[in-house]
Amino acid sequence: MAAQDLANHKAWGDVAADLLKRLGMNVDFVATDWGTTIARQTQKSGWNRYLTAHPGVDCAIPATNKAVRANGDEAFFGWPSSNEVEVGVATWFDAKTFEDERAAVRRLNKAALDHVVYVPIGFYLLYQSWRANVSGIDVARLTLPLTFGAGS
Repeated sequence: MAAQDLANHKAWGDVAADLLKRLGMNVDFVATDWGTTIARQTQKSGWNRYLTAHPGVDCAIPATNKAVRANGDEAFFGWPSSNEVEVGVATWFDAKTFEDERAAVRRLNKAALDHVVYVPIGFYLLYQSWRANVSGIDVARLTLPLTFGAGS
């Protein structure tokens, strides 16, 4: 599925559908509006794939990255279950040092990819411009990771 009313989502969907077809998968590409995409991803019947983006901070740590969780009905759409992923999350929360955190996140990321909890496919930056007479703006770059989500 791709939200055709969001240009970047539609483009991501076109590219993903083409790639999956070239990989030999049977693809029924549905370009719909964002609201319908959201409604369909919550359904637990059949299989749905969609592309979305999360603000970079959401993916920075397991405490805010719901997409990396694999705790069944409490998980992100697709409702993955993986004890290995959940142990990785718990290990991260229990880490006492920065090095322990880094090691836990490495194991967690590997488990999340091995169990196909979600698939990060890239990052992009948002840019903004302001009129010359506007002042007091804090400049920051927002990095958004693209993810290939899985509905059940």
